[in-house]
Amino acid sequence: MSKSISKYFRSENLKELHSLTLRNYSIKASSCIKINNGSYKFKCEDNEYFVKHCNVNTLNKYNFLSEIGVDNVMYPIKNLRNQYVSKLDDDFENAYYVLPFVKNHYVINEVKAVDLIEELRILHKKTSFMKVLDINKSKPKMEEMFTYLNYRFSEIESFVRSLECRSFDEFSIPVLKNYQYILNAKKKMINLNRKIVLAIKDKKNVEFCYLHNDPKLDHLIVKEGKNFLISIEKGKIGICSLDIAKYYIENEDVNVDMKTLIDNYFKDYDDNFYYDYFCFLVLLFYIESLNINEKDYVTSQSFIYSSQGIKKFMQTFTPEKK
Repeated sequence: MSKSISKYFRSENLKELHSLTLRNYSIKASSCIKINNGSYKFKCEDNEYFVKHCNVNTLNKYNFLSEIGVDNVMYPIKNLRNQYVSKLDDDFENAYYVLPFVKNHYVINEVKAVDLIEELRILHKKTSFMKVLDINKSKPKMEEMFTYLNYRFSEIESFVRSLECRSFDEFSIPVLKNYQYILNAKKKMINLNRKIVLAIKDKKNVEFCYLHNDPKLDHLIVKEGKNFLISIEKGKIGICSLDIAKYYIENEDVNVDMKTLIDNYFKDYDDNFYYDYFCFLVLLFYIESLNINEKDYVTSQSFIYSSQGIKKFMQTFTPEKK
């Protein structure tokens, strides 16, 4: 954590944070509650505020979304300089913003999951533009990713072979029973990678948009009956498939018809490229998350999580043709 964050966003220095907020917003807090590292709730006489540390580049993101009329994002309160984000002294790397504190009224996760993908769709469509895939940038990235996957699958295979050479036990048996799902993912990813690389070589014209890049249920709030996305600091320009892949990974255990929700999202796109890229990214996340550890119980649990996640996803989204 940088010196600036340490100075202003540690609980023992709340007076300095009070002073800073008062200077930039004329907000005088009577009390302060630490929510997590880098964020606080300020309570005033009549209102409550959410104060959060961010990078100063967040200012450009809020300005961009505001200027093109995105209205399903919760914007920070503008400071006395009429800006969404305030710098920490003269530090250009560290900044913070202030939001009205919105009480998170109870909404069941199933409803939030349905609402979240709809708000992502609105965000994506409102910020979309067409762009030709740049072979000089995209192809090297895909080749680097494929090299990583070859290494990762070789690592997993070596680990499985080592288990076959020892006595079976409660840790090795679940790994060996579930290894087939990792192999199925490998086969599918090779095919998907081939399609994506072909699209890059063909200089495909693809829709880009602003991605939330952290689509958790907690990052959707309801204010006066309207849904708003919050915590856009990680947002970036990219292809919608990344947001939907992260949305799936974050919410796969929510009891909703995930297949229908995601299929309906991709109906807006005539090209299978976006769906194929989504499938590739979901499988990539599962393979990346597989933790091969010297502790057998850790590896066994991680292997079961990844392989069963892959099994469920492929049965639902990429079933084998009969």
